[in-house]
Amino acid sequence: MSKTLEKGYKIFDIRMVLDSMKDSGYKDAAHALAELIDNSIQAGEGLNRTTNVEVICLEKDNLLRDRQSSKIEKIAVYDDASGMSAETLAMALAFGQGTRKGASEGMGKFGMGLPNASISQCDRVDVYSWQDGNIFHTYLDLDEIAEQGYENVPAPQLVNALPEEWTKKIESKILDSGTLVIWSKLERLKWKRHKAFFENTAFIVGRMYRYFINDARCQIRMAAYLQGNQDPLYNTLVKPNDPLYLMNNTQAPDYKFSKEAPFILFKEDSIKVSYKNKKTNVKIKASYVRQRVLENGGNFGSTLFGNHCAKNQGISLVRAGRELEMNRSFEIRYDTRERWWGIEISFDPDLDEVFGVTNNKQSATAFKNLSTKELATEEGKSEAELIELLSEEDDPRLIISEIADEINSVLERMRAEIKKQTEGIKAKQSSKQIDKAIEAASKITSQEDSFSLSSLEGQKLTDSEKFKECKDLVDDIYGDIEEKDKKEILASWLEADTKYIFTTEEIRASHVMFDIAPKAGKIKVAINRSHPVYEHFIKTLEEEKGDLYNVLKLLFLAWGNLEDKCRSDKERDELINLRMSWGLTVKKMINEMLDQ
Repeated sequence: MSKTLEKGYKIFDIRMVLDSMKDSGYKDAAHALAELIDNSIQAGEGLNRTTNVEVICLEKDNLLRDRQSSKIEKIAVYDDASGMSAETLAMALAFGQGTRKGASEGMGKFGMGLPNASISQCDRVDVYSWQDGNIFHTYLDLDEIAEQGYENVPAPQLVNALPEEWTKKIESKILDSGTLVIWSKLERLKWKRHKAFFENTAFIVGRMYRYFINDARCQIRMAAYLQGNQDPLYNTLVKPNDPLYLMNNTQAPDYKFSKEAPFILFKEDSIKVSYKNKKTNVKIKASYVRQRVLENGGNFGSTLFGNHCAKNQGISLVRAGRELEMNRSFEIRYDTRERWWGIEISFDPDLDEVFGVTNNKQSATAFKNLSTKELATEEGKSEAELIELLSEEDDPRLIISEIADEINSVLERMRAEIKKQTEGIKAKQSSKQIDKAIEAASKITSQEDSFSLSSLEGQKLTDSEKFKECKDLVDDIYGDIEEKDKKEILASWLEADTKYIFTTEEIRASHVMFDIAPKAGKIKVAINRSHPVYEHFIKTLEEEKGDLYNVLKLLFLAWGNLEDKCRSDKERDELINLRMSWGLTVKKMINEMLDQ
């Protein structure tokens, strides 16, 4: 006969539950902060004024490996919106009990934002909220919850004032209502110093809330202070980051025609859809680059503006005016010209189920490049039969496929326009690289001792082999341009009096600043675009293409000549090792400087 167990066992171990909840799917601190900014903007609706949001970091000096360093100790998010009552405040920190839970309008809906976002980054969150000057405070502390096992949010307490360490750092006027959220015990914060934190956060937040910032519905300030110091280490207002490049005064780097938008509006329309007997509109907005931006913007993606476009590449999905994600399922991955178009799809929360919006509002899992023709083939039906079936079942995939068809139609036309624009531009720019620097270096090299590794290697090759080596190199570097333009570059590289080939390309070893190699009887000098010296120095000069850039090229060409003239493998290996060590040291120094 079995014995009845007298001792009960908990269904959930509180520590295990808390550990699993910490990993709540937020990509990084920027996306977690977005939940708090959502709340601030939502709370500011109906106030008929700009909502001020301030993200403030407090850094503390620490002794790290015998040197003084600082790292973020606390992060606060302040707003001067409508604030919360004591009851609402307690509800806001309870998981799944947010005040906007189930809302069909606005950004909020899921009731998970504040607590979920907070504990994804920290082990303690304090919230102060006030209305008519009455300030209430409560908090969640994961260590306390684990140790004491309490089940309720600590009852909000009426306090006399906000913490002074934050009020002295808030720039906007503190009004009769608002909220202050403070993160401490930052155990899971990816970016440890304010510079990296704000550079990454401002880019993402500026894109998420571009419409709110552009329309002056909200203003977002980002600031950092050293503990005990009132002078800010960092202090800026976030500008919009528009992936369609149609707005003014944005984060996009300046270019030569800054009085006009760098992209042209190609299409702005609505797609009428019906789901669960409710009709609504999905808006599509598309743009592509102006030709003269490409003509005057340097070597395509190597310009500051081109690199900015690459970071904003994809389909921007905008829900209730706030961006969810950049979806990249429609792009041609190998084509660098994909950065020169932008598409935005806007929809209301009524279609959350259709798009597969996650409860942390970071992605739309059901949105992809979906074709009813491909679906029909997979299910063994005709396309007409499948569409009829999807329509009868009110299947969300029918709506997604309709949107995808429209996107692909727009993309086909925009890509054709961009192709016309780019024909010949890159080839002309590339051929101009056989300029004063190349000519000067080639002339000096020809006057020196004739011994060189490149010449010896070149003597082993037939003319057709030299041609193939250069052609393969052109195809590798300029694979996205027209064949006639590739021939132009090839012809310039094969000129007999030209001793050097100078390129910029991605080199797998990111510590290598530049590479030297014999190629078709010439010296190929390749600058590594993955090395930080390119990102933070060479790229800017390359864009300007002036005398400074030519002088810089001569420095690298001279080193290439030095390696090429080595008479022994030992001597050459020593120079190669020195070059690689130099690149690694420079990389470490730049990264250290940027982290400060």
